[in-house]
Parts: sequence; structure tokens; C-alpha cells
Amino acid sequence: MKKGMMAAVLSATVLLSSAQVSAATTQEQLDQAKQQADSSKSQLSTVEQSIADLESKKNEAEEYLSTLNSQVSDINSQITSLEQKYSDKQKELDQVTLDLEEAKKEEEQQRSSMDLRIQYMYEYSEGKGALQELFTSGSIMEFLNRADNFASITSYDRKKLEEYARTCKKVGDKEEQVRSEQEQIDSLREKTEDKKSEVQQLLDKTSAQVNEFAAGIADKQSQAAQLASQIQQQQSQVDALTKKAADEVAAADAQAAAAKAAAQKQAPSGKNTADAGSSVPSGGNEKSENRDPSSYYIGSGVLTKSKGVVMGPSGKETYYNMEMSGVVRIMRNMGNNDPYWVRSDGVKMLGDYVMVAANLSVHPRGSHVDCSLGKAIVCDTGTFALSNPHQLDIAVNW
Repeated sequence: MKKGMMAAVLSATVLLSSAQVSAATTQEQLDQAKQQADSSKSQLSTVEQSIADLESKKNEAEEYLSTLNSQVSDINSQITSLEQKYSDKQKELDQVTLDLEEAKKEEEQQRSSMDLRIQYMYEYSEGKGALQELFTSGSIMEFLNRADNFASITSYDRKKLEEYARTCKKVGDKEEQVRSEQEQIDSLREKTEDKKSEVQQLLDKTSAQVNEFAAGIADKQSQAAQLASQIQQQQSQVDALTKKAADEVAAADAQAAAAKAAAQKQAPSGKNTADAGSSVPSGGNEKSENRDPSSYYIGSGVLTKSKGVVMGPSGKETYYNMEMSGVVRIMRNMGNNDPYWVRSDGVKMLGDYVMVAANLSVHPRGSHVDCSLGKAIVCDTGTFALSNPHQLDIAVNW
């Protein structure tokens, strides 16, 4: 019976070791899948930042483009106004030119009329003569009337000539003024046209930049969509591997429990064939220490290296020291991401909880249980669980 019991124990150990190798293989695949997903997420973050930068630049360029369009609109209004002023001045100039021509015509007619009258008086004085006409008047009243007419004719001609001369000068000055104003308007219009050309060049350049930014954004958005799809596929793979790893751990636990049950059936009643202080963890990588718990102090209180074995709040407590990476990996597969660390008293911790091995049928992996060293979390199991289902084996670095 003792040989059968030992065979069952060895069988359970082999099953646990096989589960560890399988879990490690799945974990390697899972780690690789997570790394690929993290890399894709990092790339997506970089692409999204590039999109944000391009959007910012595009918005700035569009604002500048709006300002330039407003400037072009204002310049076009100025050009239209200047063209209207130039046209008005041209009409004014045309009218002044007509007025000047009319004044010159009248001046010429008046000058011609005066010349004829002077010529007539001169020729008339050769015969009867203007003076003879004057002095041969029949009466003094006739003489006065003729003398007055003669003087009035010469005075009128002089006044009309002076008046038309002033008119011609005034019209000429007006013509010169209008032409000068027209030249100023034309010069201002040319400058405005040059300004419009400069602004239009800036507008065309900025518009091209906006188009470039828009094309860059479209390209980056396409990359982001591809990365998002890739991340979704990678995450599905991570989820599948996580489930696979958890299933493997559950299967290993079930096999260990079955092996334990078979061993208990073969064990003699009241016979303790397992070393109460040793442990064969499902996720460990090193052989636990060999020790004889019967030579240690057994009593109550807090478990220490010198005591070796105590009765804690949940039952018998022993301790073991081994490399915990495999155990931690199994806990990660179950979704526990609490940090692994070693407390100042040498107790190995997972987050705020003491790491312990237990009978997984009594205390499932991941459950919490009280021990003498604090609140504990079940992370492991061992052959001790075959003989004492309530025993806890506490992980330490002693």
C-alpha cells in the first residue's frame, strides 16, 4: 500500500510538472502576442499623434487661408472703387474738355466779330468815317447817342474778351487738375493690383498646404484604421491564449485533485506518508528544501524559521523557499496583475497578500485565506495537500 501511495504521489507530481511545461509554452505564446499587440498600440498612438499634429497645422492654414481670402475680397472692392473713381474722373475730364472747346470757340467767334467791327470802322472812316458819322449828327441828342454806342461797342468787346480769357484759363486749370487726379488714381490702382497679386500668391501657396495636410491626414487615418484592425485581431489572439492558459491551469488542478483522491484511497488509515514541510508547486522551477518538520517547534503564534511549524488560524502552517516565476506566471494567466515582491521579514507577497500553497479543492487558486503572517492568497499546491487538506505552505526566502 505504501508503494501504491508513493506511485500516486509521483503520478500527481508528473501531472503537475507537465501542466507547468504546457502553461509555460502557452505563456510564451501569450507574451509574444501581448508584445505584438503593445507594439501595434504604440504605433497607433504615434500615428494618432501625427494625425493630431496635421489637423492642428491644417486648421492654422485654413484660418490663414480665410484671412487671405478676406484680404483679396477687400482688395477687389478697393480696385472696383478705384476703377469707378477713374471712370468718373474720365467723364469729368471729357466734360471739361468739351467746356474748354466751347469756350475757345466762343472766344474765337468774339475775336472774329470784334475784328470785323474794327475793320468796318476803319474802312468806314475812309469815307464818311466814324468820326464824321458822329459829328454830322443832326442834333446834340443824336450825337450823344452815337458817341455812347461807339464807346459801348469797344467796351463790350473788351469785357467779353477778358471774360472768355478767364473762362479758358479756368477750364484749362480744371483740365490739368482732373488729369492729375486721374493719374493718381491710376497709380493707386496699379499698386493695389500688385498687392492683390502678392496676396493671391500667398493664398495659392496656403491652399496647396491645406491640400497637402488633408492628404497627409487621409494617409495617416488609413494607417490608423489598419493598425486598429490589426490590434483587434491581436487582442482576440491574446484573449484566446489567456483562456487557453487558464483552461490548462484548471485542467492541471483537476488532474492533481484526482491523483490526490486516488492516493488517499490507497493510503492506510491514519498513516501520514507525505512530508508535511515539503511542497511540489505546480508553477515552481526549483526543488523545495528538504526538512523534517517533526524536529521543528509545533505550537501556536506566528510562523518563523526557528519554529518551522505552527497551528495558524486556518490550520497547520509550514513554509517553503523556491523560485516563484512559474507560480506568478500562472496567476497572471488568471488575470491577477498585482506586483510580486518580498516583504522585509522574508515573506513572499503578491500585492498585499502572503503567497501560500494549499489544497486547491479546499482553497481554490486565487482565493483568500487567513494565516499567521497575514491575509494570504492561494497561488500554489503541493504533495502535502494529499495528507492534510487544511494545511498551508507559506512561500518565504528563508
